[in-house]
Amino acid sequence: MSERAPFDRLLQRHRAEIAAYLRRLMGDATEAEDVAQDTWLRAHRAFGRLPPDANARAWLYRIATNRARTALKKRGGAVRRTSAIELDALPARRVDPTDALMLQAVARAVGRLPVKQRAALVARRFHDLSYEEIGVSLGCTAESARANVYQAVRKLRDWLEQP
Repeated sequence: MSERAPFDRLLQRHRAEIAAYLRRLMGDATEAEDVAQDTWLRAHRAFGRLPPDANARAWLYRIATNRARTALKKRGGAVRRTSAIELDALPARRVDPTDALMLQAVARAVGRLPVKQRAALVARRFHDLSYEEIGVSLGCTAESARANVYQAVRKLRDWLEQP
């Protein structure tokens, strides 16, 4: 078995999930792909230092989140396009136009969130990470991760309930 085999298995297991996370977080598919490539390169370089008992999924999210934060900081933190949340989550059935407008409003609101809150919310609501995993990915405690998700949801409710 080659030395790359364990990393290759990790890559195969989490590639699509990390790519979707970055698209949602960045709001730009092309930029998200660049950040994903950078994530895999950095993960490959650091893989040998990952302790055997580490949560590899959370570790990958941390690398992806850090790379995304750096990229977002370079462009001022805002989501470039209308969507921080992909609208590919729409059901296959025909969507009522008012539902689509609401989804776009939610996507724009998510894009307004501070990056840490946005990352915590996307990781929790779309990728089902535990608060412990989100804490690892954000470099904070599980309690802080929970607070970031809570604050993000509270801000979204406030913004979306405004007339």
